Amino acid sequence: MDPRIQRLVAFIEGNPHQRLSLGIMARSIGLSTSRLRHKFKSEVGITPTAYVRIIRMRVAANLLKTKELSIKEVRAAIGLESDSYFTHQCRRMFGAPPSRIKNSMRISSP
Repeated sequence: MDPRIQRLVAFIEGNPHQRLSLGIMARSIGLSTSRLRHKFKSEVGITPTAYVRIIRMRVAANLLKTKELSIKEVRAAIGLESDSYFTHQCRRMFGAPPSRIKNSMRISSP
């Protein structure tokens, strides 16, 4: 994999809360937006923006399942401002709203 793409992937995974437009990502590794989109998709299999969305939602699901954070705190932790957009993305990716993801993973004490 191109080292620039590897650096970008590592940055995305380590900073899910960052606002990352295609332009910002392209400039950060010295490529044009069209070249980044093409190169990233050919090496990773999806577009950079789709990758950012997937990573954010995976982090959100883990936080919802393992932490005692509110849904709003989880949403903020992955850099989203809109509750409705967060709910939409959870339904789209996991087939359930954040509240169901959070509540379904709680383990009751004996």
